[in-house]
Amino acid sequence: MEPKITFPDVHPTLTTQRLELKLPNLSDASDFFEIRSNVEFMKYVGQYPIKKISEAEEYIQRIIDGFEAQTGISWKICEKGSDKLIGYIGFWSIDYTNFRTEIGYGLHLDFHRKGYATEALNAMSHFVFNELGLHSIEANADVKNIATIKLLEKCGFKKEAHFKENFFFDGTFLDSAIYCLVKQ
Repeated sequence: MEPKITFPDVHPTLTTQRLELKLPNLSDASDFFEIRSNVEFMKYVGQYPIKKISEAEEYIQRIIDGFEAQTGISWKICEKGSDKLIGYIGFWSIDYTNFRTEIGYGLHLDFHRKGYATEALNAMSHFVFNELGLHSIEANADVKNIATIKLLEKCGFKKEAHFKENFFFDGTFLDSAIYCLVKQ
């Protein structure tokens, strides 16, 4: 049977034991700004920290637009019973031909080491495979970002490649590790 991608008409909400993954909106810009303006948080992202709330609003608008264009789905991560954005997770650039997508995520530093990223990544992976119908998920990680590599491995991702100096940022060529999770 030929695989089929079923993109939802309405942005889905995902629920875990302790979290809700919801559609972000422009009112989340200050919480998003707090995360993405932090120099320590941005250390391995390969982008400069954002400087203005308007940059956070633009990022959130791209998330909303990506859903409408059916190129990806991103969520704000909230603790159950709260609407406060404590992180984000999503996928974009859906390869409809090969049933593959790339993911990204981030969690406010105050919420690290609580298992939240694992919960969110597992929930999103389940959705990508079982609801959307994709076959594989790719993650591109800075090889120095040990925490994200451990998270990916904990969630079943396997290393597919190590690219030498394939990413130029801030005057330096950086290595990338490509991890993949294939639907079982």
